[in-house]
Amino acid sequence: MGGGSRLLANNSRRAFLTASLAGFAWMFNGGSAGAVSPTITAGSPCKVKGRQRTVNGVTFVCRQQKGKLVWRRTPAVVEELVFTARVLDGAALELGKTQIVDVAVPGGGTTGVVLTRTEQGVTALRVNCTHVGFPVMRVGKVLECELHGSRFEPATGEVVLGPAVRPLQRYEVSEADGGIFVTVRNS
Repeated sequence: MGGGSRLLANNSRRAFLTASLAGFAWMFNGGSAGAVSPTITAGSPCKVKGRQRTVNGVTFVCRQQKGKLVWRRTPAVVEELVFTARVLDGAALELGKTQIVDVAVPGGGTTGVVLTRTEQGVTALRVNCTHVGFPVMRVGKVLECELHGSRFEPATGEVVLGPAVRPLQRYEVSEADGGIFVTVRNS
């Protein structure tokens, strides 16, 4: 038997075994193509308006859209998370200086915060640019986005140069017992 004949025989055996296993699966599933119901995705067709189905923790509702009944995700309810954390010793942030810190979020993860000490006190801003969400860093007298170059005023978070049009998100900040405390909220 040559090399090509042996390869053909192995492929034939594999095809036979695959078909046999598929046949047994078909018999055990009662003739249905699969043991589970069809997958639901946003935009796929549905039959009964208002019917709800939950797949992997995501709830879908059958709705009319452009004359057709299709599955749509229900809006997720996001609970507001608010917490206060000590992020830095007060003496570690000098007047006119900026420092970026990671604040541990209860339940896991971190949030980046930009701290700047001014004559009026300490300002706390979210580290993510409002244009695309890339981190900002202190460059000269401004905070600059590393990706597209948007610039922000470190004391207020206001946009100095686009493409960003919205200011950086501000957090409440206070100083007590020699530390700087930031109140973070996810809204």
